[in-house]
Parts: sequence; C-alpha cells; structure tokens
Amino acid sequence: MTQFYLVTFENTSTAIKAEADLKKKGVTLTIMPTPTFITKSCGISVRVEAGEGEKVKELLSKGEISYKAYYKKVDDNYLKVL
Repeated sequence: MTQFYLVTFENTSTAIKAEADLKKKGVTLTIMPTPTFITKSCGISVRVEAGEGEKVKELLSKGEISYKAYYKKVDDNYLKVL
C-alpha cells in the first residue's frame, strides 16, 4: 500500500520557502511534481512520508507554513486533509 502526504502551493516561490522552513523544523521531505488532476496552480509539491504526516499537519494547522492544500495519498487516491 502506497501512503504518503502531499503539500501543494499557490506558486513555486511559496513551495521553495515551505521546503526550507520544513527542513529547518526537522521534516524529511522530497520535492515532486504536483499531479495535474489535483491542481494546476504550482508545478511542485512537497512529499512527506507517512511517519511525519501528523507533525506536518500540526505545523500547517498553526499557520507556520504557507500552503494551498494538504493531501494524504493512499494507493491511487489523494484524500484532502487540510
């Protein structure tokens, strides 16, 4: 079962800033292309492995990181979390 989280952004500069901010907070992440069926606003997203999903959700909920949406990918489905 494939499972990870995906953070999407309004634009590339916001994505790059979020990447740096998340890394400073100790989050292990990967930059990946945003699936076009999710959004066409920004071509890159931050992928977070399942083990760090709740930590990132908390940071996003507190407004510490600017983002567009937060998804959980389970198998072939992207489920919007935030």
